[in-house]
Amino acid sequence: MFNPLITGISDLSDDELLAKINDLQSKMNKAGSAGMFSSILQIQSVLYEYQEEMTRRHIKSLEENKDKYQELIDVNKK
Repeated sequence: MFNPLITGISDLSDDELLAKINDLQSKMNKAGSAGMFSSILQIQSVLYEYQEEMTRRHIKSLEENKDKYQELIDVNKK
């Protein structure tokens, strides 16, 4: 899902991205407690974008360091 109103996600540091995710989750919880269910759907769509960026970063990091991780744990070694 792509939201054209959300810009600059890739420019955020990992800490800033995590802070945004935590803030959105907190707002979603508050909206749920207040019974603002239409707001929850909107917050979820924005939260999804931030979580997808975090996932992309983790996958990229794993791919870049794949060899390092392979040497740490190799269950196929005899």
